Amino acid sequence: MSFLIPDIFVQLVLYSVMIFFLCISLFVGIRVILHWDISDTSETQYVLEKHTYLVSVLMKYIFAVNIPAFIIFIYANDKLSAYLTGAMCAAGVLNATIYGKYLMGLKIINLYLSAAWLTVNSFDLKNEALPFTYTKFSIIPLFFATFIAEAVLFVLHFASIDPTVPVSCCNVIFADNTSIFRTFISDNAIYLFAGSFALTVLNYSRPVIYGAANILLAVSGIAVLIYKVSPYVYELPTHQCPFCILQSGYGYVGYAFYITLFTGTALGISAGFQKLISGIAPKKMFFYSMLFNIAYLLLCAWFPLSYFFRNKTWL
Repeated sequence: MSFLIPDIFVQLVLYSVMIFFLCISLFVGIRVILHWDISDTSETQYVLEKHTYLVSVLMKYIFAVNIPAFIIFIYANDKLSAYLTGAMCAAGVLNATIYGKYLMGLKIINLYLSAAWLTVNSFDLKNEALPFTYTKFSIIPLFFATFIAEAVLFVLHFASIDPTVPVSCCNVIFADNTSIFRTFISDNAIYLFAGSFALTVLNYSRPVIYGAANILLAVSGIAVLIYKVSPYVYELPTHQCPFCILQSGYGYVGYAFYITLFTGTALGISAGFQKLISGIAPKKMFFYSMLFNIAYLLLCAWFPLSYFFRNKTWL
């Protein structure tokens, strides 16, 4: 598929800009890792301190762009589905190559890494001693590696798409329960989600465990959306897709699902990480994390219950 298609070309430009800034951040980050000493009063340390503020601005820009870039990616894949035989939404496009699902997974991981870094950076800059500068700069090489891998997968994915080859539609992709693991997830999605949510509630006063529970909640939240909630959004038991709900025909309700789930779990994971490295629990982050998690729970419950009260039966 041509990279001159506007939706793909815009993403390539964004990747190029972010990689350029990441290279600068990595270069400074390595110097900080090797030479950082807050007690040092030399000119070298002074220059490093100035550079850390520059990198903080660059990384904020990268992460700020990464969120809309993710939305553009989903929108572009959904739009491109019109040009692939068999595709109904972004799922068909992502499944058109062997790289699509890995690209999607890596994009989600990088979003959570972004949230964790921003949390540590914000906490670090509030303290004049900059106690977590070494920690946050140690994360940059990891993020650089995962982001470069994401960019490579992006190029491989869109370069490998052949518009003349039919692809599977989302109904086929998500209804395929031939693997034991997928069958287990689809059959027990509600229990996994309920258990994960209960873990977050029971460990609200234990920040580190709460953060870990939010990782489970993020995964089980996607599973319950695909296998148990989305059929009620579509009002069709055979339609299990996490992408079609982003379309206008369903009022773009998918964005409400993903914004609440990502925000709640990202805040929870980041707050737990901050507690782990600093010993200080950001109470506001935990509160807003739980608030968004509850909003996601209510949103997931609304569609099945609404359908039941209107039709006096379950799908």
